[in-house]
Amino acid sequence: MMTIPLLLTATVDPQGMKGANFDPDVRAQMYVEALNFYVSAFESEPEKQWSIVFGENSGYPAGKILDLVKKTANVTIEYLSLGTEGFDQTKGKGYNETLLLRMVAEQSKYIAEAACFFKLTGRLKVLNILKLLDECQCRRESSDGLSFLADCKDHNVYEWLRMPINGHAGECRYWFASREFFLQEMAPRYAEMNDYAEPPVLAEDLMLDVCRKTRGRKDCRDRFRTQARISGRGGHNLGKGSSFFYSTDNDSLPLRIKCGLRQLLRWILPWWRA
Repeated sequence: MMTIPLLLTATVDPQGMKGANFDPDVRAQMYVEALNFYVSAFESEPEKQWSIVFGENSGYPAGKILDLVKKTANVTIEYLSLGTEGFDQTKGKGYNETLLLRMVAEQSKYIAEAACFFKLTGRLKVLNILKLLDECQCRRESSDGLSFLADCKDHNVYEWLRMPINGHAGECRYWFASREFFLQEMAPRYAEMNDYAEPPVLAEDLMLDVCRKTRGRKDCRDRFRTQARISGRGGHNLGKGSSFFYSTDNDSLPLRIKCGLRQLLRWILPWWRA
């Protein structure tokens, strides 16, 4: 069975979109660093052939990214420049990223060949990406197969403690889906999302809804066994950067401690979506 394509979503130049952080030059450098990180990770398993699909929707020249990415024999990068037509800055990230994902899933030859993909927010580096991909591959090869695998938090602890924190949200930075599942179950819902509606309809809301609706299916899971270890700066402004719950620095000590605690919970309480 071929390896799972890594799909990196990218908007190098957000063109002033509300809520978007970092200027285009900084964002471009983040994407280059992430691509080089994943190429190096895949290079460590030379017996496998890997593919990275890079979907970009601001019309940024491919050469300005790819010319700065290292080349290796066992990694192929497919750069899909989607242009800006059809994207709507007034609706925010969820609408535009899901539309980008739909277009990439429809156009990518590597995703078509593998019939699946592992989605990542393109600016971030997942330090244990090989473990997450191995988990997806093992589940795919099991008797139940695998159509969808994501993470979510879906508990009432914060409500019980009367803390003003949302305990119900899907994880949108990374997830796995078969091409068929995504195009049938997720992609058509991009038009529902609007970060700035009242109330807002976020990508995290869609992901949580998908997780809940597929819990009875043997080929769908809403809990990785492995806690993703993410490096890089997040683009949100939740909690004004509260160091433990909402820090934007994924390499900070509080978030590294939080990551360790979550991995421990996955081992001892694998059913608890925390």
